[in-house]
Order: sequence, then C-alpha cells, then structure tokens
Amino acid sequence: MSAIERSEAYGAPGSGHGDYRKPSCAEWRQEHVFGRFPSLAEDLATGFIHVAERYGNAAGNRWLTRQTADLIEPAHVYKRFPVIADDLQRAFIARRNAQPTTIEGIRAGCDWLRVVESRLKIGGLNATHDDDALVDYARAQARAVEDERNKLIGGIADHNRRLRLGLLPPPRRVRQPRGVSLSAQSRSMARQIAEARNPLTPPPGGIQLMAVFRWERAPVMSLAVADEMAAAAARKRATLHDIAPPPVKQKASVQLARLSCPSFWRRKLRRLAGRRLEQVQREAYRVHAQAGIYCSDMTIERRRAQRVRNRTLLETLEAINQEGQTYTLAELAELGLANPDHRRAELMLRIRDTEVEARRLGHVGMFYTVTAPSRFHPVNANRYTDRNGRERYRCRRNPKYDGSTPREAQQHIQKVWAKTRARLARAKRAIYGIRVVEPHHDGTPHWHLLVWMKPEDVEAVSQTLRDYAEEESPEELFNRFGKTTARFDAKRIDYSKGTAAGYVAKYISKNINGEQFARAGIEGDELDRYGHDLNSAAPRIEAWAACWGIRQFQFVGLPSVTVWREIRRLTEKQEGELRKWEEATNPQPRAAATFHRIREAANAGQWDRFLRLMGGPNTPRKLQPIKPWSIPAFRTGKGDDDFSHATGEQHREFIERGRYGDEIKVPKGLAVNDGKGGVSEYLTRLYRWNVRPKRAAASGFLGGGEAADPWTCVTNCTDPGTGAGQSLIPRSLLTPKELTQEELDEQLQRYREWRASEHVRQEMENADLEHRMIQAAVRRHPKPAPPERQGTPEHFPEGI
Repeated sequence: MSAIERSEAYGAPGSGHGDYRKPSCAEWRQEHVFGRFPSLAEDLATGFIHVAERYGNAAGNRWLTRQTADLIEPAHVYKRFPVIADDLQRAFIARRNAQPTTIEGIRAGCDWLRVVESRLKIGGLNATHDDDALVDYARAQARAVEDERNKLIGGIADHNRRLRLGLLPPPRRVRQPRGVSLSAQSRSMARQIAEARNPLTPPPGGIQLMAVFRWERAPVMSLAVADEMAAAAARKRATLHDIAPPPVKQKASVQLARLSCPSFWRRKLRRLAGRRLEQVQREAYRVHAQAGIYCSDMTIERRRAQRVRNRTLLETLEAINQEGQTYTLAELAELGLANPDHRRAELMLRIRDTEVEARRLGHVGMFYTVTAPSRFHPVNANRYTDRNGRERYRCRRNPKYDGSTPREAQQHIQKVWAKTRARLARAKRAIYGIRVVEPHHDGTPHWHLLVWMKPEDVEAVSQTLRDYAEEESPEELFNRFGKTTARFDAKRIDYSKGTAAGYVAKYISKNINGEQFARAGIEGDELDRYGHDLNSAAPRIEAWAACWGIRQFQFVGLPSVTVWREIRRLTEKQEGELRKWEEATNPQPRAAATFHRIREAANAGQWDRFLRLMGGPNTPRKLQPIKPWSIPAFRTGKGDDDFSHATGEQHREFIERGRYGDEIKVPKGLAVNDGKGGVSEYLTRLYRWNVRPKRAAASGFLGGGEAADPWTCVTNCTDPGTGAGQSLIPRSLLTPKELTQEELDEQLQRYREWRASEHVRQEMENADLEHRMIQAAVRRHPKPAPPERQGTPEHFPEGI
C-alpha cells in the first residue's frame, strides 16, 4: 500500500450534500497538496503520516501547508525544458539525497529548479530551443525596437500640433505600478490617476488656488527627441533580457543602430543562452571526468553547429583583389592563423626563441601553476588505480561549491595576477613569458605561467605570487600529510631535463588541436592527465574557451606580435613594391635601416633577434622602434552617401563608417621611429580586397598567379644560416632525420593500428558528416540572379 493510500485513513470524513458539502481531510489533501505536486506526493504523504502518527491529523495538515508553501512541481520544469529534462531530474534527485532529511532535500531541489527555470528563460526565449527559434526571436526584438522608433517619428507632427493648440495635458511623473499580474498593475495605475490632484480637484482650505498647480512646458517633439525616447525604451528592453546595452555616452542614433540590428540580438542571445545552458549542466554534475569532460556534450554540439554555419558562410563568399585574383573566404582563412596548425607553429616558435634570448641574457625560467579556490569547483576528482593498473578518477560533488561560473573563476585568477604584477612593478622586478589557460575536468580554469626573470628575483617573484594565490581560504591547503600544492605550484626550468618549450608544448597542443610529436621514452604522452586522447580532448577545450569567452594564450612583457605579422607580409616577392614605396615616400635613413634589419630577422623566422631589435623584453610600447599603422577607411564607391528619408537630407563624407555608425580604422602597415622624433610609414597591405557573393566557376577567375601559392606567415621562412646574431639552436635540430627501413616499418605498423582504431573511425565519420552538411548548405544557398539589362531594349526592324 502506498503512502497516499495510507494517508486516507487520517482525518474526518466529509459532511453535507451538493454545493454545501464540506470535503473530507483526505479530499482536501488530495486537492491542495498531492494534486499540486504529483511527483512529490509520495514523499509528502510519508512525511504527513510520520507527523500525524505522533501529533494527530491536524498537526499533519499544518505540516503539509507549511512545508509546501514554497515548493514547485518538478515535472512542470522538466516538461518546459525537454532537451535537458533527464539531466535536471538526476540533479534534483542528487540534491534531495544530499540533505539530512527528505523534506529538506525536496526544498533544496525545488529551489534549484526555480533558479534554473528563471535562468533558462531569457525574456520570452527558451534557452533550450534550437538556433532557428533564437534567430526568429532576435529578429522580432530588433523589429520591435525599430517599430517603436517609427511610431514615435510618425507621431511628431500630431504631438506638435496638439502642443501648439494646448491640447496636451501637463506631464506628470507616475510611479512604477505595483503588482505581479497585468490586471494588478492596471488597477495600481488607475488608483494613482484617481488619487492624483488635477485641475478639477478642489483646493484644500487655506491654500491659494494657483499654488495647487504645477506648470511645466511640454517639449517640442523632433527627431532627436524621438531617438532619445526610442533609445531609452530599447535599453530597457535589452536590460530585461539581461543583455548589457550600449554605453549611455554614445549617441542615441548609434545605440539604436545596435539595438535595432538582428545580428546584435542574435549574437548576444547566442552567447547568453550558451553560457546559461552550460552552467546548468555544470550544476547538474554533467561536466566532469566521468561524464562530459571539460564541457557538456550539448556545448560541443552547439560549437560544432556554429563551425558548420561559419564554414558555410565562408564557402558562399569570395574575395577579389585589384589584380583579378579570386578566392573564397574559406580558402583565405586556411592560409592565416585561423588554421590551428599555423597558430600552434607560431606559438611554439615565439616560446622557443624567447627562451633562446632569455638564456643569452642569463635569465632564469620558472613554471608556475595557479588554481582557483575550492568554491569554484563543482566536482572533486580523486585519482585511484584500477585492477588493470590504469589510473582512474572517482568524481564526487564538492559541498563547498557556491555556483560560480568559469568566467568568475577566470576573473578571480586575473585579480591575483594583477595584484602580483602591481607589487612586482613597485619593486622594479620585471618578468616576461607566456600564460596558458586550460580547464580542469569540471570546466574550472587554471593557469600555467612560463616566465623568465633575473636570478636574484626568483625568490621574491615566487613568494609574491604564492601569497596572493593562497590568500583566500588558506585552510584548504592542508591535509593529514601537510601543506599541498593544490593552489600554487612552482618549478624551476631544469635544462638538463629539457627546454622550457618542452614544458608547455603539451599544453599548447592540448588547447589548440591536439596535434603534437610524442616524446620518445615517455609513456602516455599522447594523453591528457585524465587519460583522454589529446585529439579528442582538444575540440572540447576549444568549445569550452569559446563558450565562456576565455583567452587561452597571452604573452607578457614581449613586443607586439602585430608588428611581427605585418612585417612578414613583405616577403622577397614584394621587393619591387617595397622599393617603389621607398622611392615615393623617401623615409628617414635611420628609420629605413631599422625597418630592414627587423624585416630581415622576421622573414628569417628569428623571433629572438626580432626581440632584441625591438628593444628587448619588457620594453614599453612607446619606446619600441616600430608600431602598427592604421588610418580611417575612406569611401571609394559611388552612391554611398547617407540619405535620410525622414528629412530628405543627404550627408556627404569621405570616411567609411560601419554598420552601427562607428568610424572604421583599417591597418595599412607599420610606423617606424628614427629615434629622433621622426616617423616613417611603410605600407604592408598591398592588396585591396572586395568581398562579394560567390559566383559560378564559369563566370569568374578562381585563383592563379603567385598569390595562389600556399603561403603563410608561419611557413614562409628562409634558412638563416649561422653567424653572429643568429639563433642559438641550429636549424638542423628541427629537421627530421633519415630513418632506417626498420624504423619506417615500425612507424607504418603504428599508423595502421592507429588508423584501424575505433576512435579514428568515429572521428572520420564525424568529419565526413560535417563535410556533407556544409555541401548541402552551400547547395541550398540561392544563386544570384543574372543582372537585368539596363536602358531601352533594342529593336531591329524586319529585314535587317
């Protein structure tokens, strides 16, 4: 017999007949308690019986009324978010079982579900709906902002006419109506109007008649006033969706341009919905080493869909330069740093050559690891060894977790780093290097710092960083064995065991695409610390960083990499254009000499020499000899003048502005300082590109020429040779050696085993599916219609 059936034996029976019948206690409990919470009815009935057996039926009914006052029905929440209903149900059960009593567990679970329901409701949008629903909702919000502005503009003439005739009532400030429902707010507004003083209200005794009124002049309506009113309403709409509106200091027209743009709403809503969904998954304990490691499966699928959309868009657009060379944007993207292989190669080159320069200066390298306190971690992972001798992780919920997001954990570590750098700057202690951010198994970020410094500063830098990292909750750092390194760990680079680049090579590969050269003699070098293959872990880490907007790599105290990339655009093929530019601009001789020395080092791939020529580590930007050079974008086409349909005015200007009315700055090259206050500019952007929809292959020219060669700023390096000022590491050490036939056969056997593995087969199927989706999306894209013939149609008489 269930607890609900047993509870029917308690209480008085019903009395009376018809409309005057009084329900029994069992019927009252069924209607007001068990019927409202069907999924919780059995547990509530058990608690009722427990109280009623000891204190009577009335006490049991009072207990039910008191305990169910703040509860919600979990099934309603599951039904509203069916995509994550199973995860929510498991999390609710886990929270209920974690409390000492059942009713406390139900309360904790209901409170969490209430928070989840409010978090996944963004205005009128359900965050679990698909992307098509989000796009439609974003378009509707942008259209509503535009309609509000058009309504105000359309009423300008009527408002001014009523103002001129004295038909407008004096403006009065009405308080915000009270009440939750719309009818309650309407009654509150009517009550305020009824109780307010107006010209028909008799004045109180002893007060002169004119003292009763408050005279104000209603403003004359204009386009500026309408824009201000529409911008205020649009900002309120964005705030209701938890979207940060544009700064108030911007012009009303600029704010409206953003808030009435579907792309603005779509971008903000996608970011907000993705982060809230991922946080709910973390709180539901679906992100850890035994479930979706680093990020949830839903986030990795959303990221994959986003990459498909981006790839589809790049395939449907093409760029053409002044020489007639045409490429799709997807082809151009593969040549730059959007290609993970190129990005990884550039990072490793900069790290390796920075180490070379540090060793030349006699500096010491340190490797630090900084972790956030326990309150940022939702799940604890305890390592153990199974029967087969393999390391496993047993994940348990962290009772200290306070609901913080990975962005909040990242901001906490950033504050620790900011305090450290501020104290070191006051003490005149300089450091330089790189920091890498990667997630724990539960998505909480931690930092790896590879920095160099003077030997006498090692102890002070390490102690300063340790003090700030362990400042919060120091009691967590001690266990039965003593103090742990869970919050902060410091290692000195031992060059007898390997280089500094070797310390971070695995972290770089793990956070980009997982590709790396496995080090000989190191077992499990192709796996991360949780036993997952780097090729499968890298996409999840990339999706994690994209979801939370966390920058994974950042160099500290080194020259601008923009200068490095821009100057490498001028290769040996551009010698003629560079000579013509110098003949036309006549740069300062000292500036030209500095530019050519730095260009020679950059094109040779020598970051260490480039670092020395730029002033060395920790040189302020204003003292570096070369800086990026940007200018405003100018209009080159006809018919680009802004025409106002409201006023009939035509605004002519030469500066190109963006979608939201902002002035566009375009990089053009580099500005070189001659050391005496003079600056000489060098043009590095030699091609002018025009982006247009992709045309048919028969009607356009695809590629060709020298620019069609597979050139990148990373691979276009010449052998620098040897001599003074060159890299301390010979290039021969970086080239592969000649392999024997036995080694080739062994590598071929390993490749066949890897190629036949289940993991590779699944990855190939996913890649093939993604490729087919891209091709199908491209085929669905409508082809542009042929241009219509302009002018009067030609007529040929008969006989001609």
